Amino acid sequence: MTAQKNRGRRVVAAAALAMLSLGVTSCGAINEQATTFQYAASDGIVLNVGDLEVRNLMLVTKSATDEARLIGSLVNTTAAAQTLGLTLSTGSVSINVPAKSVVSLEKTENAKTLPSTGVLPGAQAEATLSVGSGSADVSIPVIDGTLKEYREYVPGGFDPKSLEHLTPSEKAAAH
Repeated sequence: MTAQKNRGRRVVAAAALAMLSLGVTSCGAINEQATTFQYAASDGIVLNVGDLEVRNLMLVTKSATDEARLIGSLVNTTAAAQTLGLTLSTGSVSINVPAKSVVSLEKTENAKTLPSTGVLPGAQAEATLSVGSGSADVSIPVIDGTLKEYREYVPGGFDPKSLEHLTPSEKAAAH
């Protein structure tokens, strides 16, 4: 009877171990693996509009009412020039992209600005992008010079005083 009891305990232990391992590994069976998601690993948006590839597009400004600079890249792999139209509620710009070329909006000669974004940095500006007969309604991230890599693109120059509120004061540190 003891051998039968031990065999029963082993069966119960094996079943418990099988259930435990199933419980630990089963989330992979019902949830998609995170590393299979494709996404834009950037601060800006990435999409294709018509025959034009829009990469890492964003707006840099000091405030909702100050001038805003568009940065990112436009890639044209076709044999014909393409024109991107970008329209916000506050204004619009057109950008010509020659055939088989890349236009980097960070370069001074390609700089494009809008009168304002209408939204604070940290928010997203609703816009329409158009190329030929194709168009897309998008939300473009609006940033300021908080991150060093974007300070040179702030229209009118970056003001270091805009970051003073982020530095703890002696009075705050004492509490």
